[in-house]
Amino acid sequence: MDTIGRAATLRIDRHESGPMLKATVPTELSVEEFVKVAESGYDLIRRLTGCNCLSGRISFVVEENWAEITRVQFEH
Repeated sequence: MDTIGRAATLRIDRHESGPMLKATVPTELSVEEFVKVAESGYDLIRRLTGCNCLSGRISFVVEENWAEITRVQFEH
């Protein structure tokens, strides 16, 4: 699998139950790529909360970016 240009996006969203760290990953994610996303998410949560555990204060969701629902072109 060609990994050039592949990346995951991590962002904090507001959710009714509290903050949520959402990781959007490319399709056909390998185990090695998933581990990198999980480690990055864990590190970010640890830095945000000051806790060395996933204490439940921030939910962590991983979703696959499998399709574009709508694309808006700004050019004519």
